[in-house]
Amino acid sequence: MRRTALALVVLVTALGFAAAGCGGEENQAAAPETVEGEATVPTETTATETTATETTATQTTETTTTTTETTPVPPEGDPAAGKEIFLGASACANCHTLADAEASGTVGPNLDETKPSYELAYDRVTNGRGNMPSFSATLSEQQRADVAAYVSSVAGK
Repeated sequence: MRRTALALVVLVTALGFAAAGCGGEENQAAAPETVEGEATVPTETTATETTATETTATQTTETTTTTTETTPVPPEGDPAAGKEIFLGASACANCHTLADAEASGTVGPNLDETKPSYELAYDRVTNGRGNMPSFSATLSEQQRADVAAYVSSVAGK
């Protein structure tokens, strides 16, 4: 390792000296007092420039747009209004057990045990699943959000 480093230093130093002394003489101009003879004055030459016409090809590219479906974010629900809907005409209490609503239905899942999140409760009320029907035609978006807010806030307590 030390030999390699030493060899590298020697090589760099040698190259440095060679570069410093190389070619410097050609670039030095003669002093006016040391030049004898006639001086030639350089003449100006002009060059005629021709330009070529460039032709560019138009390139067509296809763009593919992919549409992805996103689940809309449900509106914020009101748990107090959701309790009224849960116990009312939607008849959630007939199928589900939920202690806060004093409901002991056995057809659907026991909500105190499953403790659904707001998003899951909203999805189930909106889209249904298994034996549970969709309530998107009978409850407004806000009412579905209210039920989901109620269930997710009291389930398991």
